[in-house]
Amino acid sequence: MARGGKRPGAGRPKKIRQISTDSVLYDSAQAYLEAVVAGTECPDSARITAAKTLISYQNQKTRTPKTSPSPKKLARKESRAAEDAKVMDFEAKALLILKKHKERTENG
Repeated sequence: MARGGKRPGAGRPKKIRQISTDSVLYDSAQAYLEAVVAGTECPDSARITAAKTLISYQNQKTRTPKTSPSPKKLARKESRAAEDAKVMDFEAKALLILKKHKERTENG
């Protein structure tokens, strides 16, 4: 009577993968894509997709330069602008008062 379970030689035979030895290895995904664009390497859709995915992991992302001031500096700048506006307004009023005073002294 036959029993179940694992038996040697049973089942579908495993596929033997042929690794081509004529393919060139590249240092990075970017180098492979550049070779495909230049025409020195035959394009393979699976390798191209893998290379595009790998580029983001191989190359460090560059940060954009900081252009806006920090919140503290921005608050200081705004308060200085408000103070400057008050000073300018005060000086304009002082000039008007001086003009009136000179007119009164000259006429009077």
